[in-house]
Amino acid sequence: MHVQSAESPRPSHAAPSADGTYPNRPMPTRKGKPVIGSTIEFQKDQLGFVQKIHEEYGDVVKTSISLMDWYFVRDPEIIHEINVRQAKTFVKPALAKRIWKLFLGDGVLTADGEVWKRQHDLIKPGFHRHRVEAYGPIMVEYAQQMVQSFTDGEPRDMRHEINNLAIRVLGRTLFAADMDSSADTVYNAMHDISEILVEHINLPLPTPRWWPSKSNRRKIDAIEAIEGVLKRLIADRRCEGTDAGDLLSHLIFARDQDGGLSEAQLRDNGMTLIFAGHETTAHAMTWAWYLLAKHPEVAEKLYQEVHSVCGDQPVNVEHLEQMPYVSQVMKESLRFLPSVWAFMRAPTEDITIKGFTFPKGAAIFISPYVLGRDPRNHPNPEQFTPERWTREYERGLPKGAYVPFAAGPRVCAGQGFAQMEMKLLLATFVQNLVPTLADGFEPDMVPELSMHPGKRGLQCKVVFRDNAPLKPR
Repeated sequence: MHVQSAESPRPSHAAPSADGTYPNRPMPTRKGKPVIGSTIEFQKDQLGFVQKIHEEYGDVVKTSISLMDWYFVRDPEIIHEINVRQAKTFVKPALAKRIWKLFLGDGVLTADGEVWKRQHDLIKPGFHRHRVEAYGPIMVEYAQQMVQSFTDGEPRDMRHEINNLAIRVLGRTLFAADMDSSADTVYNAMHDISEILVEHINLPLPTPRWWPSKSNRRKIDAIEAIEGVLKRLIADRRCEGTDAGDLLSHLIFARDQDGGLSEAQLRDNGMTLIFAGHETTAHAMTWAWYLLAKHPEVAEKLYQEVHSVCGDQPVNVEHLEQMPYVSQVMKESLRFLPSVWAFMRAPTEDITIKGFTFPKGAAIFISPYVLGRDPRNHPNPEQFTPERWTREYERGLPKGAYVPFAAGPRVCAGQGFAQMEMKLLLATFVQNLVPTLADGFEPDMVPELSMHPGKRGLQCKVVFRDNAPLKPR
């Protein structure tokens, strides 16, 4: 079998006819079992199921899950149409809204239409480039504090450590608050919420707040724990009565032609910021550290770049422009093990793209994880190769083939924040530490709200570099 190099021409996806149109095509369908369709297979192994269904049925396939038809899409051109070119025709599906309702309400992550646009316009200034770059020193300071708390040779769960770090960074940057004492509360609550909300995907009817099951009580307790943290932050800011220049202040005090945000909107968007502002980035960082531990030659090359640019000085935002390999490692990690492993959209009317018709309200499932493993997009996809991410390589990617932050109007508003945080933290870590897993340890891969290593975490051994600036003396 011929194996392509990263520089080899990519095989193409289905091409149109000579006039640029596609004939109407029947929708490939996986029937599964009577009544329940593919529900059990999907529940057992979501990552494996999504990969296998595309391998067996192609780039577009329909199957029944939880008594609903789901449409799995792997074709980059169709994905680009959904995310960008025809974005106005697509919304978050009813299934996703049902899952998120109790946790995130109608915040910017879950709302659609004018409600989404107004909230998005109020939040967007908090992620302008100049403001995000001003957060850089805080990110590095907290990363250094984490490293300084380590002892050479001791075991650490890097999933837990990086999540708590991300929560502390979130508090100082977006909320101008000290969230050190709340980090474990948020981390533990997010674990319960993620686990239970994904279980509820498989239920044909939403679980009401009052339902007396043990798992539902865990979910409500976890949501209320994070609400408690948020309420304290909002109360403190209102008591101060001034805009501290952070995003939370902006949401509390900002006004437009319709006035300010309602209490419910403030709550929903605050909860969204706590979730989206740390959880997916922390798990992306966790997977990057794992991949560096598995590929010591990449970790060493990354260290050499950081050391040549920064020496013993703390990493800063200006250094990043001189460290292209940091960006390449980040991009390859997001391709190989994306924390946002899947997202969903639904059309507001019947729509035909490339000959496939998607009915109004259809749940369309898109997986950046599966896209990253398609050799038509990425030659030798099972190889972790940061060097592939040249300008030429990126220009040659089909639009829609690499969407770790989605794309179009619904692209993650905090994309720039997350990317800068990943690069600064990675550079700070590798400047001081040799990525090392605990002996014999391999993490689980748990696809929930984000893909993470599960309850066992990412067990690592702390190994300081001999000349690490932050090594205990």
